[in-house]
Amino acid sequence: MDERWGNSQTGSGPMELFVARQPIFDARLNVAAYEILFRSGLENTFDGSEENLATAKVISAIFGSSECEQIRAGKPAFINFPRALLLDEAASILPPADTVIEVLETVEPDEEILGVCRRLRAKGYRLALDDYVPHEQTHPLIRHVDVLKIDFRLANRAQQRAAAERYGGKLQLLAEKVETREEFERAVEWGYQYFQGYFFARPVIASTREIPGIKMNYLRILKEIRQAEIDFQSLTGLLKREHALSYKLLRFANSALFSRRARIESVHQTLSFLGEDTVRKWLSVFALLDLTSDLPSELAVNTLVRARFAELLAEPMGLGARAEDCFLMGMFSRLDAMLGRPIDELLDGLNLDDDITHALLERPRAGNRMAEVWELVKAYERADWAGLRAMTKPRRVNPESFPDSYAAAVHWADTACRM
Repeated sequence: MDERWGNSQTGSGPMELFVARQPIFDARLNVAAYEILFRSGLENTFDGSEENLATAKVISAIFGSSECEQIRAGKPAFINFPRALLLDEAASILPPADTVIEVLETVEPDEEILGVCRRLRAKGYRLALDDYVPHEQTHPLIRHVDVLKIDFRLANRAQQRAAAERYGGKLQLLAEKVETREEFERAVEWGYQYFQGYFFARPVIASTREIPGIKMNYLRILKEIRQAEIDFQSLTGLLKREHALSYKLLRFANSALFSRRARIESVHQTLSFLGEDTVRKWLSVFALLDLTSDLPSELAVNTLVRARFAELLAEPMGLGARAEDCFLMGMFSRLDAMLGRPIDELLDGLNLDDDITHALLERPRAGNRMAEVWELVKAYERADWAGLRAMTKPRRVNPESFPDSYAAAVHWADTACRM
């Protein structure tokens, strides 16, 4: 069978494979793994056979293609397995060192399932019990898994702590759907080892309104490049204060990406050579990498993924002429987390178009196509496949290119972070 990322052939014809990833962190906020979330097409809800097919296809795509290995970036993959595929022992085709098999709590833990779990662990696989809410009665699967994922949205604080006290030291505890830094810190204190959720991208608002000097200068640079016409002389003055940023820009201009006989030696020469559009895009990238140097590295990666993904969605959404604006919309979406200030305060004065500002502040206005792109980006990264379908259908947009665009955005972001 010929399996391609995003458009695989089956006996019933082509079927898109929509795949997104969500990071799983350790206590130091390093990415320890990715949970791989997927959907086979955007039609109505799965029946059992479609769910099994989708899981089989994502297995083949993620582990059977060098192109698709990019989605997990060399990290272990957490993958949900429905009952039928567990019984078929389809997981046995996967490399044990790179896979964590997630068993939903809704899977009936009968003798067949328990037997499969025993055999998989004997082969070296790690198993996780997903979406668990602690109860007084012990779940039969707990003694057959290595990772216990506690749902922090469904479990109250007492249950979260009770799970840590009961299973800490026996199992690896993963706090999932963690939404705030306070929840993360509390879970660390209680002994949880792994953490999942968008808490890492939430701003920690500083008690003072002062932004540190170096970050303030970066904000001035971001404001300067959003002018209708960039004043290269003024921008050169700002860049000369930031040697690291100037060095990155010079190195980029002298890289193999551009054909030049003579080496570029000055910041002003670099700006003139690259031109306004390239300067806007790449200065934003380099500034983001520096702004997040003291923050979880995934914040930069995730922001670059959404920026590039938004840029790639511009064309199918009929906004090809505004691809650069779509990119910058994604880039500026996490300024609050980078600078520790409310997003509305930071966007004020950045000279963004009103439709971008309204999209980022979630102030819907009829006919705002930038907001539509922004909502699609967020739906895809949340793996909200139903929402994705609902948003594309009225516009008669065929989303079959979205998975390829997402994979390309992941690869681009990972590469940019190594520049």
